[in-house]
Amino acid sequence: MSGVHQLVSLRSYFYLGLYDQVISEAKSLGSLSGAAETARLAYVYRAHVAMGNHAIAAKEITKKSPTVLQVVQLHSTYLTAHENNKQMALEKLNEMVEDGSMAQDQLFLVVAAEMYLSGGELKEALKLVSNGTTLDMMGLTVQILLSIDRADLAQQHLKKMVEVDEDDTLTQLATAWVNVVQGGSKWSEALDTYQDLQEKFGSSILLLNSIAVCQIHQKLYSEALSTLGAARDLALKMKIKINTDTYINTMICLHHMRKAPEAIQRIMSDFQKTAPGHPWIKKQTEMGKRSKNPRKLTADEGEAANAREHAA
Repeated sequence: MSGVHQLVSLRSYFYLGLYDQVISEAKSLGSLSGAAETARLAYVYRAHVAMGNHAIAAKEITKKSPTVLQVVQLHSTYLTAHENNKQMALEKLNEMVEDGSMAQDQLFLVVAAEMYLSGGELKEALKLVSNGTTLDMMGLTVQILLSIDRADLAQQHLKKMVEVDEDDTLTQLATAWVNVVQGGSKWSEALDTYQDLQEKFGSSILLLNSIAVCQIHQKLYSEALSTLGAARDLALKMKIKINTDTYINTMICLHHMRKAPEAIQRIMSDFQKTAPGHPWIKKQTEMGKRSKNPRKLTADEGEAANAREHAA
């Protein structure tokens, strides 16, 4: 079996948010050769970063490591840096991209685009991957286009993914992302896709939040709240912080279920302690300053946060 085919399962686990499986599967594969080995390690370190294990990336990736892995480490540095130091990390990434020596390395372009996306540099991220031919690049392009409300263009790139491999896990996920944005009967189709993937691969915090978003859109608030409870329980079991999307979607559910404002405020307080600089919190705070009336939380806001999590 070629190195590329050996990495298919790693890609599936990674984009489904099954990060422990990424690490265990990569270990079972053992060392590969050449570009396949770099890709294997990239999935491992990206999984560690996604789980918040930033010390591992900081310790194990060195100046002698492949450039792709150094970008993963730089992304980790960006995520853990204070606000005034984040720009320095982005400027370092700009230098690596502008150098041009990695311009044909598709994995480099993906991990660099992921970091730009974390920094809100959507234009720069899209520039790196929009002409890509791998499913990773096309999937990231779909995510970015959806985040800037260009579902029409996202659908065009999704069509290309289907032509490459309609049964691939990433293609199925991208189809669900587009379906959620299209709405109507497509919400049910997206829910079916997410639940099928859950049945096939198992639950992840990312999948559970995606399922909850579909349930919220279909006004299945009790079911969504139960799904989000499972996401919180899974986070506690994994001994990691509760996911920011879980907080947001839970507050949206409680709002639509007309629960007491105090209940929503308790969730918000926990959220603020976990991620005080989160864009959603900043937005709510700013809107609160402009109006004495509390903002109405919408399912769309939950989906926006969920889409950002996919890209991260």
